[in-house]
Amino acid sequence: MFKSVIERQRAGRLGLGLWWSVAIHAGLFGAVLVISARPADVPPEAEFNGPLVLKLAPGPQVAKGYTAPAPAQAKQAVQPKPRKPRRDVIPTQIQPLPADPQPAQPDPVDTTSNTNNAPVGEPGEGVAGGHPDGDPNSNVISGTLITGLPSDFGAGTGEDVVPFGGGMTPPVLMEGPPLEYTDQARVARVEGTFIAKCVITREGLVRDCRVIKGLAHMNDETLNSLHHRRYTPVTFQGRATSVSYVFTLRFKLPR
Repeated sequence: MFKSVIERQRAGRLGLGLWWSVAIHAGLFGAVLVISARPADVPPEAEFNGPLVLKLAPGPQVAKGYTAPAPAQAKQAVQPKPRKPRRDVIPTQIQPLPADPQPAQPDPVDTTSNTNNAPVGEPGEGVAGGHPDGDPNSNVISGTLITGLPSDFGAGTGEDVVPFGGGMTPPVLMEGPPLEYTDQARVARVEGTFIAKCVITREGLVRDCRVIKGLAHMNDETLNSLHHRRYTPVTFQGRATSVSYVFTLRFKLPR
C-alpha cells in the first residue's frame, strides 16, 4: 500500500518537470526569434543648418610662363632592313675602251708655210720704211728675215726657191696696180691685215700666191693685184734669187 502511494508521487513529479522543461525551451526559442526579427536601431541624422565649406589642398607652385614638358614618347625601335645578298654581275657585252684622242691637226697655215719659219705679223705691227697707217699704195713691203742659211747658199744657180732671210735685199715695188677696196668690202667697212705668201722670181715677178690670213670680200682682188705687180729682184751675195716671200698688207678705211 505504501509502495503504490510512493510510485504515484514519483510519477506525478516526473510529468510536471517535463512540462516545465518544454515550456522554458519554447519561451527561449520565441525570445530568440523576436530579438533576431527586430531592425537595428539607426541613429537619427544630425541636422546641419550652416553653409557648406570645401577646403582644397594647395597644388604645386609653378613659375609664370612655364610649360610642363610633354611626356616623352618611347621611340619605336627601327627595324634594320635586311640586306639583299650581293651578286656579282658579269656583263654580257664588254664595251671597248675609248681610243686615245687623235693629235690635233696642225694649222694649215703652219703646214703650208714650211718654206718660211718666221712668225706671221699681227695687225698693228710696224714695218721699217712702211706707212704708219698701212698705206696699201706704199712701195715698201714687209718681209720676214730667216737666219741660219748655209754658208754655200750663194753658190746656187738661183733657180731654186728659198725662204727670204737675213743678208738678202728686200724687194721694192717697181710697177703694178694699186691695192684697192672692193665695193662689197667698202660697204661692209672691212678693215684689218691681209697676209699672203708668194714667190718672187729672180726677174721680180710675183707668182704662186696663196692666202694665209684673208679679209672678207678682199682675197681674190688682192691676190690678182699681187700677181700683176713687179718688184726688184731679191739678191743674196750679189746674185738674184727666187725667194718665198710673205706679204703683210694692212687695209684701213679713210676717216
